[in-house]
Amino acid sequence: MIASRIFSSVSSPISVRAAAIFCFACAISCSRVGLAGAAGFLSFFFQNIVIPFSLILVKVGLMNYRHIYHAGNFADVMKHLSVVLILDRLRGKETPFFALDAHGGCGFYDLSSEQAQKTGEWQAGIGRFADDTSMPDDFRLYYDLVKRDLPVKAYPGSPTIIARMLRDQDRLVTSELHPEDVQTLRLNLAMHKGVRVQHQDAYECIRAQVPPKEKRGLVLIDPPFEKTDEFETLCRQMEEWKRRFAHGVYVIWYPIKAHLPVGGLKEAARALNLPRTWVCETLLHPREKEGVLNGCGVIVFNAPYMMPERMAALLPYLSEQMKLFDAPHSWLVPDSASA
Repeated sequence: MIASRIFSSVSSPISVRAAAIFCFACAISCSRVGLAGAAGFLSFFFQNIVIPFSLILVKVGLMNYRHIYHAGNFADVMKHLSVVLILDRLRGKETPFFALDAHGGCGFYDLSSEQAQKTGEWQAGIGRFADDTSMPDDFRLYYDLVKRDLPVKAYPGSPTIIARMLRDQDRLVTSELHPEDVQTLRLNLAMHKGVRVQHQDAYECIRAQVPPKEKRGLVLIDPPFEKTDEFETLCRQMEEWKRRFAHGVYVIWYPIKAHLPVGGLKEAARALNLPRTWVCETLLHPREKEGVLNGCGVIVFNAPYMMPERMAALLPYLSEQMKLFDAPHSWLVPDSASA
């Protein structure tokens, strides 16, 4: 099963050879130590061979990491921390949950690449926490999921972080439309149980997967906002999501730049009137400063119990570590609203 998934995800000659080596390792390990022993070996093989090799492919131009300029920056830290706190709450019940990452990307990003080094954004993001031995426990939940990759100058994307939090009974579907990125995503998630990667438009994937059979779960929507009408599209899609899965937890990530219609997005979220709709933003600059990414935000529908409070308690720590200009948060729709 693993071998077939990897072969379906690669097309270049180098990638095919990598898949062949991986399958050979599978066969050898299973024949010598059985399935139980093979699991540990293959986990080691994937972390120490497959992931570094996929990062090498980025450097020689065989894969396209479009998020690479921004991977591990303040926006990733904020977004991924929010997701981890939500999943931590969902894991509090034994019943299975479903997670959908609608814009999966590549799964891993090479922080030593020319692109990442050019902007250096990760150094002002996740890089600020490397030597901190006194981080709050709730932040450490997130940091422990990403720190294993930092020594090899890699940062995991949101589908990898989510996959690492799945239990045996949980599952993840992630979609990516870019043809090269989706192949890389399949390779990087191949070792995770309960994960399916779709080569599909994000909004079509949500429409196909929601409502999930588990009846509880998280949907993460974080578009690249390359389309000029992305905010309008989100506002339209929210109405459909409410009709299809009104009690699901949704996280919408958005950038804050001068002249972007962020206020309209928040008003549309408020008008949806889903209970426990919460918004949190992290700002590096005043929101109307021209020509730069001033900050980012997340809107959370049906925010799990205590998730907003736990996140809000971490904002002073994030502000100090990442030198934030501001970190406002508020309820758009409180507990008492009727969905």
